[in-house]
Amino acid sequence: MFAPRHAANLLRLKAFFARQFRQMTVTQFLAVFGPYAHRLDTDILPKFAPAVLTAAAADVRDRDDELPLRPEETTE
Repeated sequence: MFAPRHAANLLRLKAFFARQFRQMTVTQFLAVFGPYAHRLDTDILPKFAPAVLTAAAADVRDRDDELPLRPEETTE
């Protein structure tokens, strides 16, 4: 179960998926991240009120340093 306090981190994850999508082929992305990106977009984020997502988006800078990534997972 996700609470409103999780919204910013979920949006950070969504931004990470978008950056990975730009770096990978579609086939690679779908094999690695596809199920998770789909679940995030269709099952998790829609359950949040639009105002919660808008407020959380103000805290998301769309950079790798917002997430605990290993060097091989970075997109920059």
